[in-house]
Amino acid sequence: MSKTMGAYKKLTHVVGAEEEGKCVKEILRKNLHLSRGEISHAKGEEDGIMLNAKRVTVAHTVRRGDVVEIHLHETEDEEGKILPAKGDLSLLYEDEDFVCLNKPAGMVSHPSHGHFLDSLANYLAGYFEERGEHHRIRVVGRLDKETSGLILFAKSRLCARRLFEQAQDGSRKKEYLALCAGVFAEKEGIVTAKIRKVPEEKLLREVHPEGRDACTRYVVEEQKEGYALVRLTLETGRTHQIRVHMAQIGHPLLGDTLYYPAYQGQMKRAALHASLITMPHPFLGKPLRFEAPLPEDMKELL
Repeated sequence: MSKTMGAYKKLTHVVGAEEEGKCVKEILRKNLHLSRGEISHAKGEEDGIMLNAKRVTVAHTVRRGDVVEIHLHETEDEEGKILPAKGDLSLLYEDEDFVCLNKPAGMVSHPSHGHFLDSLANYLAGYFEERGEHHRIRVVGRLDKETSGLILFAKSRLCARRLFEQAQDGSRKKEYLALCAGVFAEKEGIVTAKIRKVPEEKLLREVHPEGRDACTRYVVEEQKEGYALVRLTLETGRTHQIRVHMAQIGHPLLGDTLYYPAYQGQMKRAALHASLITMPHPFLGKPLRFEAPLPEDMKELL
């Protein structure tokens, strides 16, 4: 079952001289960068595709100065609805398209088994409900429960797609900070070992020649006696990628009981923090930069 929500995304384009004679569909595809599915969805709405404030078909020919508008209404799948709940949020940025949050360690990003009302998505749904807003909660790049730091939630299907495409084309970059065991012989490096799910295991991943391609870049920011603060960037987004790769090269994350079971220090979780996101705004194009300072448990060791 699905229903149309009150929220929608409106995009507008004024036809230039070089675009005169094109059809509306070309404007929607090439100038507003909409997918076939998004255009098809808009066709079914009374105000979905408009030319100079009048409803038109996508085959309509445009003239210089015409104003093309598209309204992409949100639909909500009742079965996939996130239940709202009250909880603290560290909100770093919000506009009409997306939010950026600083997730604490120990909290799941999205509802899962045993966490149906205490995930970050539940609290965000509660935040929107208190303000009388209705948005489908779309997480962009989940973080592991143990990982702290920056995470994005899109307010519309179109924004979620554009944020995903940014990750694919490299225009949205994310950096992590980790505390890794040992003394690094090289101050920077690249790990390209393939990763796969361990057969018959729910969580564990492993390096294996039959796995999927994975690439992690690292730079040692600060070397301590027996461990280091390391900055990491991912070329791919495999589950547990940083944890697996750093363990593979002999520098597992402090507190990571899955990949460093011998650890006996004071870290109570894998010492990993999503610290920086740089990206162009998905619709306006302006450069954005979000930073989250190291959490207290990692700072204490430094």
